[in-house]
Amino acid sequence: MPEFAYHSVNKAGHVSDGTMVADDELALERRLREIGYWLIDSRVQSPSKRRKRTDKVPRRELIDFFMGMTSLLTAGIPVADALAAMAEETVHPALRRILEDISINVQAGNDVSSSLRNYPTVFNDQLCNLVQAGEHGGNLINTFEDLAEHLDWIERIMADIKQASIYPLMIISAVAGLIGLMFVFVVPSFASIFSELDIELPALTRGVVAIGEFAQQFWWAIILAIVAAVVFVRTVRSTHPAIAMQIDRMKLRIPVFGRIQSLLVQSQFVHNLALMLKAGVPILDALRLSRGISKNLVMDAAINDAANTVQGGGRISDALREHAVVSSLTLRMIIVGEDAGRLDTTLQQIADRFDAEIPRQIKRVFSILEPMITLTLVVIVGLIAGALFLPMFALVSGLS
Repeated sequence: MPEFAYHSVNKAGHVSDGTMVADDELALERRLREIGYWLIDSRVQSPSKRRKRTDKVPRRELIDFFMGMTSLLTAGIPVADALAAMAEETVHPALRRILEDISINVQAGNDVSSSLRNYPTVFNDQLCNLVQAGEHGGNLINTFEDLAEHLDWIERIMADIKQASIYPLMIISAVAGLIGLMFVFVVPSFASIFSELDIELPALTRGVVAIGEFAQQFWWAIILAIVAAVVFVRTVRSTHPAIAMQIDRMKLRIPVFGRIQSLLVQSQFVHNLALMLKAGVPILDALRLSRGISKNLVMDAAINDAANTVQGGGRISDALREHAVVSSLTLRMIIVGEDAGRLDTTLQQIADRFDAEIPRQIKRVFSILEPMITLTLVVIVGLIAGALFLPMFALVSGLS
């Protein structure tokens, strides 16, 4: 059936824009009128246009939405009414519009999950499949509650990383700016003085002066190189998968930070797999939906191998043991869960362990990193200053 983008109004004069699947425009008009809306105009919307939607809603808004839906459904309020109530309560304009449309679709007889799929940039396939499993299993309240907890976990992890990285980033930015100003303005000024004095410069001073002259002449090339590097990193996953795989593998091997990255990708995998198995999603579908969640191609390769193994009648642990990204402890606990027939419970226990371990590792790493960054940058600035003043000291000593 075609999907229509429609423009409608209810008897209270409230105008609503949204999308709905219907046999034709007459069927669309009839379905809207049954729930108290009058069709103003409509047009058939292609699936490609739906995929191009760029609606953005902060994660915190989604957490509040799922928590609110849990409370309203627990109180016995029908799903469509709960969605309408949440649309009225939310202050985010994009989410308000989206929830109004979803509420109308549900009132018209559509499933919640199929209505959520109309907004793929807000509700991804994983969320929609979990809601679909909750609907079919008659367990929608618990599904919304689990989704709220899961998104809240992601929010906490991101907050820990941001909070721990603010101070080091401030130091790096400030000193990097100072170093840039020295090379572009201060070093060339000293270079002209040294040229007029016609004195023999130490090797360190000659190196610093050469860098300063390069920075002054080719500052635009440096900026372009930085921009090009950022663009390359952003596009490499889609344009050069082999290079992206090597980059993701290097991320896991970086001293200190590689440990945190490894914990994060494993945690995201077990969190998502546990959530989907608990909601009743078949294990093969759950594995396929878990790909891409961690944003790490090495982990995705392990998950893809596990999905192929399960499809062939094997066990998840048989495939994961071949991938170093999965720690031995995680693998042992997965084996225990498979043997006991309680994989969802075991995965949740692994996830709880990661929840406790990751914040500790983040704080530990950044507590060590802060003095190291400060010391390194002080040494760099000191070397530049020393290189500039060393010839002056030598000149004064020669005069005396």
